[in-house]
Amino acid sequence: MPSFLRRLQVAPWAVAAAGFAMMFASGAIWGSFTLFLVAIEADTGWSKTTIALGFTVFTFFGACTAPVTGWLTDRHGAQATLAGLTLVFALGLGLAALADSPLAFYASFGMLGGFGAQCCGSYTLFTVAGNWFRRPATAMAIMDSGSGIGTLVSLPVLRLIIEAHSWRAAYLALAILALVVVLPLAAVFMRLHPPGREPPPPADGHVAHRSPLAAVGAISASPVLRWLAIVHLLAPMTFHAIGSHQVAYFQDAGMRQDVAVLLVATTGFTFFAGRLAFGALIDARGIATAGAIKAVAAIATLGLMLALPLLASAAPSYAYPVLFAIGFSSTGILFTNAARLLIDPASFNAVFGAMRLLYGTGVALGPPAMAAMVDATGRFDLPLALVGVVLLFHHVAFVALARGAGRRGAK
Repeated sequence: MPSFLRRLQVAPWAVAAAGFAMMFASGAIWGSFTLFLVAIEADTGWSKTTIALGFTVFTFFGACTAPVTGWLTDRHGAQATLAGLTLVFALGLGLAALADSPLAFYASFGMLGGFGAQCCGSYTLFTVAGNWFRRPATAMAIMDSGSGIGTLVSLPVLRLIIEAHSWRAAYLALAILALVVVLPLAAVFMRLHPPGREPPPPADGHVAHRSPLAAVGAISASPVLRWLAIVHLLAPMTFHAIGSHQVAYFQDAGMRQDVAVLLVATTGFTFFAGRLAFGALIDARGIATAGAIKAVAAIATLGLMLALPLLASAAPSYAYPVLFAIGFSSTGILFTNAARLLIDPASFNAVFGAMRLLYGTGVALGPPAMAAMVDATGRFDLPLALVGVVLLFHHVAFVALARGAGRRGAK
């Protein structure tokens, strides 16, 4: 490796920039499913529930294989593991472009894609940020904000590809993006610890903490961790129930598809700004204050969506990208920093891994649950109202946890 590249490899700003670029690709992948949902339904005639189940397999399989990723990282290092996952992910998207049945779509996009998508997952990047930087929330926000820009840029581009060719060509474009952007950055920059600051091998007494069973026991024994686990399940469930149906909802409310796509794409920019702002806010004022602001904006977002079909003008919809970003852009950063305060450091990796498994389960369940409710009722207002009830519950629970964590950190 050239000397300038070795120096660049250990520069914190270069690590942050690499994380930003990898999350850009992640935003293009995760943020585009709302567009593919509409395109695949129009092309194949599959129901929204059938297509959304592919996203469920994608997220749930990724969550369930997270322990495998952790084991591979321990054994082979983050760089080799993430590079290998990138190849698996590109293969999954390439095969998804050839899928001619729901089962083929589930196996390719869902299983291979879900396992491989951990190549640019926020869990690993947040762990890197926590080890490399003194202001971890701000570093996490800088990296994570790349996903917002990825959504902003990718949705219009993918829409043009779909209109000019097909959704299959768009999946091939995402596979190429992973190979060109994620693969080299993961292989070069994604070291979990700066040189000379690697942790010592764990003592024999701490080995049990790596066990998933030990993590389950720790969560079961602590009321605080049980509530944190519930929040980790419900928060992504509500977010992805809404996020995966944005384009379909706005079209149902009478908005043209091009306008709906532009509105949703704009949330990519507002998510970028929101994550940066929340990262600085968390480092400066703590997770309780940030969580309360997030809660108010999330509830206001649902209120605006429910009111939009009743309004004579579409002008209020212009506030949607801002409210949506304030209400939902900081979830991963908030949860990671809450976990750092609430989980015993001796068992952090195992317990937080279990929390991320619940988080992935919530991501998996949200879109098909929303799709099933919409398919069953033929409308969006009742499902959105139900999502709003769950949304209010888990935000109140998180703010209460955050206040307790703040008091614990002050002692």
